[in-house]
Amino acid sequence: MPFYNPKAMKRGLAGASYSTSEGVWVDGKKIIFGVIDKPAGTGSRPHRHPNEQFIFVQQGTLKAMIEGKRKTVPAGGIIHIPANAIHSMVATDDEDVVFIVAKDASWGIEGVPEDQGVLGAFIGKGAEKAVAAKYARIARSLGKGRGAGGKRKAPRGRSAARPSSPKSARES
Repeated sequence: MPFYNPKAMKRGLAGASYSTSEGVWVDGKKIIFGVIDKPAGTGSRPHRHPNEQFIFVQQGTLKAMIEGKRKTVPAGGIIHIPANAIHSMVATDDEDVVFIVAKDASWGIEGVPEDQGVLGAFIGKGAEKAVAAKYARIARSLGKGRGAGGKRKAPRGRSAARPSSPKSARES
């Protein structure tokens, strides 16, 4: 279908093992396009993916890190993340962030956390009360895949193939 209403689409998590990003997106043949939000004071831990990504900050301010370079990007700013670049995006403490994302479809919406031994999103001290319960539940559900010593088990049979996007993020 060529027309989508984001308000009518089912929301999904984009990077549940390392980020608070949640929203809707459409998988095209060559482009993934979506509207994603992050609660104030939360965001992603460092991660990477083999597909290039652009972010347009629609509301709020993101604290961006790409390959060790840090920049605060307010509403109206554009962020370019090259393929395979280690990066993280965190909403400032004062306001939720809404951003538009466009990625090439050679991979999926999710990336791979840099430290795969740690599960869970970045949640700043000021945001803990507001979002802790929700993301603690997510981390617990992901933690069921942990091995001895609390370390995350490596996925079996997973190669660099493109992961599929969750059905919940598609229009019903």
